[in-house]
Amino acid sequence: MNSITKNRIFNNINIFTFFNAFLFLCMCIFVYFDRFIKYRGTANIHEFFLYASVIFLVIFLAWVKFKEIKVKTYILLAIQITIFIHFAGAFVEIDGHRLYDFRILSIRYDKFVHFINSFIGAFIIHYLFKKYNVDMGRMTLIGLGFIVLGIGAFIEILEFMVVLTVPHNGVGDYVNNMSDLLANLFGVIIYIFTYNMLRNKKVYEKQ
Repeated sequence: MNSITKNRIFNNINIFTFFNAFLFLCMCIFVYFDRFIKYRGTANIHEFFLYASVIFLVIFLAWVKFKEIKVKTYILLAIQITIFIHFAGAFVEIDGHRLYDFRILSIRYDKFVHFINSFIGAFIIHYLFKKYNVDMGRMTLIGLGFIVLGIGAFIEILEFMVVLTVPHNGVGDYVNNMSDLLANLFGVIIYIFTYNMLRNKKVYEKQ
């Protein structure tokens, strides 16, 4: 195998995709399958394979798109952070309770996850804006903010569907739903504030 072939196979996007596909496969085998059987029963096992197939399809489509636009390594690392903090929240236990339910300064870890995800989401959307030369003037940051909030709202809708269809789902109530959206909003606001602060600092240093 020559160096060119190695570079084509062992590039950042392929490694990222393979790692997360393998990670999801392990989670399906060792965690998700048993949980699904527990709450939905063997009669609905086809649903599990449908959901798993959809996730693998999303991973595949992401791989194709990432290769097309040649996503930078730091963007992949940012995405990986969001994946890791989610898994940590779901599977790391503190005092017999999952990390998602742990409180830091009276705020559930779950809200920090939403905050960080929205901050990183805004960062990634901004990266895509720049890559595709999307410029709406002063509305650019507001536009990317609404995109991130829209994605967050869509995820909350999916969670609502889980509430309607899966018993003992642990998703949370209306207050949880709204606080998730507020955490998303704060993440977007902090990103916009941070970006403007760093940009103004660069402008000031050039003067």
